[in-house]
Amino acid sequence: MVFVVVGLVLVGALGLLNLALSIAIVRRLRRQEEQRRAIAPDASSGPEVGTAVPAFTAPTLGGKVFASASLAGGTAALSFITTSCGACDEFVSEMPQFAAKTGLDDSRIVVVIAGEQGKARQMADHLDGLATVVYEAAPGDISSLYSITATPTTVITDAHQNVTATHTGTKPHLQELPA
Repeated sequence: MVFVVVGLVLVGALGLLNLALSIAIVRRLRRQEEQRRAIAPDASSGPEVGTAVPAFTAPTLGGKVFASASLAGGTAALSFITTSCGACDEFVSEMPQFAAKTGLDDSRIVVVIAGEQGKARQMADHLDGLATVVYEAAPGDISSLYSITATPTTVITDAHQNVTATHTGTKPHLQELPA
């Protein structure tokens, strides 16, 4: 009987310790979020409107090499998604509507997919004929160049490769396109 009581006391003590640690973690996360908001209250994903987009060269999932310089001379859209993002699946399913509404062909729409390669290929299959698909093993060099902090994010550029709009989320920002 003594062992049962000692066991229950130990389990109770562990439960209280777990609760105390959980509360401490939540408080710390809240404090960090408040500090982040104080530093950058309206931090958005993607480069600032009006800035020139960084140049990059990367392999496509089709095995070709894509150079961002090929987007000069007209409006273009660069979208950044990840394979682990639920909203990115919805984004991919809405891409035909976006392509039709903008009138941009697959050479003017670039989708950078980061994450697991098998899932990236599945997503790319849905984008075939709609976009050029570039693959990153994880959000890396290209995402960093473009200051991507959330997915899906789309960056719209003009003929001079300056950012005219950025949008984070699904329903690709049709209202933000230049007229």
